[in-house]
Amino acid sequence: MIEPDRLALLIVKPDGVAQHFTRLISSWTHDRGYKLRGFRELILSPEHQLILDSDTHAGGRIDRQLSEVFYGLGPAHALLLEREDSRSSDDRSAAAELAGRFTGDALPHRARPGTLRGDFGALNPVFNLVHATNSTDNLDRDARALFDRPLDELLGLNGARPGGIAQTPHLLRPFKLWSIVADVLAAWLGPEVVRPIDWPADSHGPSHPAVGAALMACARAAQRAGDEDGEVLTGVLDGNTSYMQFARQVPAVDTWHGYLTYTTLRHLTLCADTP
Repeated sequence: MIEPDRLALLIVKPDGVAQHFTRLISSWTHDRGYKLRGFRELILSPEHQLILDSDTHAGGRIDRQLSEVFYGLGPAHALLLEREDSRSSDDRSAAAELAGRFTGDALPHRARPGTLRGDFGALNPVFNLVHATNSTDNLDRDARALFDRPLDELLGLNGARPGGIAQTPHLLRPFKLWSIVADVLAAWLGPEVVRPIDWPADSHGPSHPAVGAALMACARAAQRAGDEDGEVLTGVLDGNTSYMQFARQVPAVDTWHGYLTYTTLRHLTLCADTP
């Protein structure tokens, strides 16, 4: 029987699935001593979302309702992993090591290289690619929620065999953060209001300087847009404009791009205020 301390659960969130990162993430964890023991694709319902640790929401400054919409955009991938070494260098369980050492900060500009969010390019506090169960005590509860069966059955102790990641190759489809945000706002406010030159380069990602530049670009756009539209845009930044209000203002755009834009703008101030 496998020691529970050697097991970990990782969720590749819908943004990671949409960008076709799952196989690469599985390989990344394998290179760090974790082998895949179970896989499932599923839509995370509000009931499933209760498994997500509140600690990932930056002390309550990230609106949980944003995650509820996000998880409805597409499937997530649940990965059951087994660490090959019985102990980590600091004597942590596999679940604690994966969540604490390898997942990376929930705020992308703080996610360091050598973490999943740092290496795969998390984009904002909602579009941050992965979630990991943070302790051995929660593994069985989370396995039941994600795989609809207890952990011992999932591991094949009662004849069940875990599924593997589909082998069909996919091209990566990474989201171009600032180009998408600028394009969505330009579709709404017009190219004379939202000027590409004001926005950071996609290669800068959600770095602290890029976030500051995006805040300045929003301020310029709100000033050029006029009272009504400018107020709605400013309301996104300070939380007074809901996603539904924002979606009604923006012409028909790709749902992924629209929600990436809203959640990025919604958290610009948080990311700018957090070194």
